[in-house]
Amino acid sequence: MPGRTASEALRNYIDPLQAALSCLDGVAKVRLTERVHQVGDTGAWILNGPDGMSLRDFGTLHAQQRFELVATSEEHRAYRPPEKFRISTREYIYKLEMQTGQQIRWHWHPMGNSPERRPHIHPSFNIKAHLPGSRVVLEDIIEGCIELGAKPSCDDWKARLMETGGVHKLYRTWVDDPDERRRRAD
Repeated sequence: MPGRTASEALRNYIDPLQAALSCLDGVAKVRLTERVHQVGDTGAWILNGPDGMSLRDFGTLHAQQRFELVATSEEHRAYRPPEKFRISTREYIYKLEMQTGQQIRWHWHPMGNSPERRPHIHPSFNIKAHLPGSRVVLEDIIEGCIELGAKPSCDDWKARLMETGGVHKLYRTWVDDPDERRRRAD
């Protein structure tokens, strides 16, 4: 999300994530593990540390992201002209462990050891499989948890997720394949 300063851009990135997580019935804290100060710096956050977020009578949600402070492009300045900086996601790893023993993992780790560089899903019935998928925002994962049976903390959870997820989707630069923009430009 854009900001006039690096600190404001980071706050504008983390605050909607924290608001989205408040839609789930449980204790959620987005913990920054690395901060950014200047363009090119990478940072990271993790949900509640390594134990993740306990979802009452349902399971555990694990979430983490790596991100980078970048200069706001001309395209994005059309939305928020005075903001010089924005945060751009560089990796995400989400995992839902249900009390039934099933789990779903949503990954995008283009710099990892995996040969799969695109966003993908690991289903419970074959956790080593890499099913290609579109880029997801944390709000999509939260909605999925609720649809599968996790208790929401509020009645207007869908509207809240649409609002916070909409902000992230407005500023993202790709959806299905991170190399898609580069190929179209060639």
